[in-house]
Amino acid sequence: MESLAYLVVIIFMVTLFSGPFAIALTSHSLVNFLNSKENVPWAIVNVLRKIIHALTIIIGTFLGFSLMSADVTIAKFFGAYAIVSAYIALRREYFPEFFILVRLLILLGIKGKEEPRIYSADGTEIIRAKKVKRIGRSSGRDGHGPGGQH
Repeated sequence: MESLAYLVVIIFMVTLFSGPFAIALTSHSLVNFLNSKENVPWAIVNVLRKIIHALTIIIGTFLGFSLMSADVTIAKFFGAYAIVSAYIALRREYFPEFFILVRLLILLGIKGKEEPRIYSADGTEIIRAKKVKRIGRSSGRDGHGPGGQH
């Protein structure tokens, strides 16, 4: 009976920490650091990071679904937590520019459409002022006119 309790604790701990560990493996500072190195050992470390990340997501997802099928309510909460955190880690690594919630809010009309960014010829972004006076003059904070000239 004691070994069964240990097994349950191990399953719950793996379920609890697999998602945050996978999210930590996709941190921007770690990914940028590994992508900035061009030596073969750093490439191997980056491949190992991706393999460990994929295994962690797979284990967390399978344990989450197995706990979701249990009859105990707290196990269902742990399972849902594992599935959601595995999804977040998966999306951060492989689909960083895919935002479901923003698109859903735009479709529902809750959030307005974002204005596209405008770039000048030298590649810098032109920042437009949000408030324009009624007579059509700029406020000087947008980079156009005497107040915004450098």
